[in-house]
Amino acid sequence: MLVDYQTLDLTGSHYDLGFAQGARTERFEIPSWWPAPPELAFAEACAQQIAEIHPPLIDELQGYADSQRLPYEELLRGVCRRTMRLRARIPAVYPEGGCSSFAMIDADGHVRVGRNYDFHPVQRVRQRLRLKPDRGRPSVGMRGSVPGGRYDGVNDAGLFICLHVALSDEPEEIRPGIPFHLLPRLGLETCATAREAVDLLTRVRHLHPFNYLIADARGEMFVVEAHPGRVRVLEPVGQVGNLPHPPHNFIAATNHFRHPEMTFFQRGRKLTHSQNRLAFLYRQAKRHPSPLTDHASNLCGHAGGHTTLWSLTADLTARTLAYASGAPCVTAYEQVPWPD
Repeated sequence: MLVDYQTLDLTGSHYDLGFAQGARTERFEIPSWWPAPPELAFAEACAQQIAEIHPPLIDELQGYADSQRLPYEELLRGVCRRTMRLRARIPAVYPEGGCSSFAMIDADGHVRVGRNYDFHPVQRVRQRLRLKPDRGRPSVGMRGSVPGGRYDGVNDAGLFICLHVALSDEPEEIRPGIPFHLLPRLGLETCATAREAVDLLTRVRHLHPFNYLIADARGEMFVVEAHPGRVRVLEPVGQVGNLPHPPHNFIAATNHFRHPEMTFFQRGRKLTHSQNRLAFLYRQAKRHPSPLTDHASNLCGHAGGHTTLWSLTADLTARTLAYASGAPCVTAYEQVPWPD
């Protein structure tokens, strides 16, 4: 299996950005383990909500489709995946892996973030994109196989956003909303601060249950816990459940909801793996250095859904960013130019 760790440095209109990405990426096809794509009317309703926030992103999807000689409607139905449920399960044995991230204000006053992205190695597209669009803020970050999205990244203003799938139930009736992978992208291109990004993520309609860790160079940091039925925000204050008492300048996220008004959605879910990683991050908060290479806590993984496909560290104050194309215990971090 060929893995795509390309680095793309692109500038221009969103249509041109999409066309260039499509030309250098394998043909987009809906994976066999995904559920059947939604009907076109559902996908078009999702696209309308995307366009209300940032119309150029729709142009990018059109450019991507044209580059790959795909009908735009077919691509849109794949982008607007209705559910995170699987049609054919990828073999996995609990404990399942998942992404881990943190943000903190260090002793020197610098705002630092760290993030491991974990998933099954079957995800081949792991591209790092440096985009400077004609309409929107420049940014650098990672994308997966679905066009238009961003799984994590920073923008020129020092805003950082990353996503984490939430081990959660989904509503019986699924309404059109914005797909998970487009929300960090929308935030990075349209927002300058963490509060602006939180405002965006709390007013849109979410299509999928996810956590989003958000931080900026001013030292503001949040976790947005999002479900199609409800959205709540966590801030780095005081005791967090039974977690070790953190400093007020630290926050972390893994793959479960913590807000008392959100835990209802994860009834019966096995959360131990996610809870253990989160507890480890909070224990490390007062110590540092970066815990991203730790195996005992399962932050850094090498098997099944617990395979670290990439890792990042960033100093939002100093405007420095580094990515490791794989597990950081065996893959060196590479310094990446800041977006401008």
